[in-house]
Amino acid sequence: MGRRGVVACFVLVLMVSAVPTSSACETEVANAFQGKFPSPTGISPNKDDSIRESVRLAKIGQNVAREMLWQVLMGANLTEAQVKVQIDRALIENGSNPDWPSFGTIVAAGENGAIPHGDPINDGAGPRVIQPGDVVVVDLGARVNDWVSDVTRTYVVGGTTNATIIKAYMAVYDAQNLTFPLIEAGTPAWVLDDIARTHIEEQGFGDNFIHSLGHGFGVCVHEPPLLSSGTDDPLFGLSYNQQPLMAYDAVTIEPGIYLDGWFGIRIEDDFLVNTDGHEFMTEDLPRDLDWFMITKDDYDLSNAWTPQNTESNEDDNALPMPVGLVEIVALLGVAVWHRGQEDEEFIETSDDAS
Repeated sequence: MGRRGVVACFVLVLMVSAVPTSSACETEVANAFQGKFPSPTGISPNKDDSIRESVRLAKIGQNVAREMLWQVLMGANLTEAQVKVQIDRALIENGSNPDWPSFGTIVAAGENGAIPHGDPINDGAGPRVIQPGDVVVVDLGARVNDWVSDVTRTYVVGGTTNATIIKAYMAVYDAQNLTFPLIEAGTPAWVLDDIARTHIEEQGFGDNFIHSLGHGFGVCVHEPPLLSSGTDDPLFGLSYNQQPLMAYDAVTIEPGIYLDGWFGIRIEDDFLVNTDGHEFMTEDLPRDLDWFMITKDDYDLSNAWTPQNTESNEDDNALPMPVGLVEIVALLGVAVWHRGQEDEEFIETSDDAS
């Protein structure tokens, strides 16, 4: 292959790499019936076990997040983005797919927490330095064998006595608890949203609950059913439907309260719906008021999780980029082109010598 051919192949590879992958998020049922598999090897059949494992990893991620926020309380200088990097590293080190994340981890402190998906310019976690007194929303997930998890906890660095913050947190917590007994096959999805929304309205935060109660998840993080009282939800990218919960569903319950310019609170838990009711997969990850409030006595510095590469330099905070097929082909193209250059120089040198 001539030099021009190699260069043309190289350019073509780069063009292909820039094309977005097929979009998101048809349900796993639709994928199964239509043969559309996001994973090159097809969707792994062990859905429930894979989701259970991805939830286990998400719980590890939340524990890392909480310890890092405690280190802020103890004097560490950390940004949202730096905490995100350490969470992602912990997820990958414990088995989450490094090449196909569940979604971008959200670490949203203070006023950024009032935006449901955090800092919009920096993919949910930006340069804002986290301070003692901040309310911090941490939303993360893992992927195992093609299947994802989606778990949110909210923390206040140093605890708080502010009545509004405590009332908002307990409104979200209690709204969740009211829905749990009805998570079973046959319950209309909108009913759960209506129950939680009514409670939050009664607590005086109705205008601050600005998204649906939850959504399905599986191969993609946002899938039907949408747990909504009657409207589409652009935040989740889902349309309103009246379908009941079904025995194969995995769903989130994630009420939230957002006070613009001040703080946000969201608690999100994962459930598998089954014929006997549900499996509460995140039940052993605390979400009560004590867990919300991070205090100095919560951890021992000598035993705390140690963050790496948390300096302010952005390059130091980046996770290693995975090398995929496109990158390999591109590198081979460069190597072949370089070898061609050497061959031409050798021929020219030989001709001169003749």
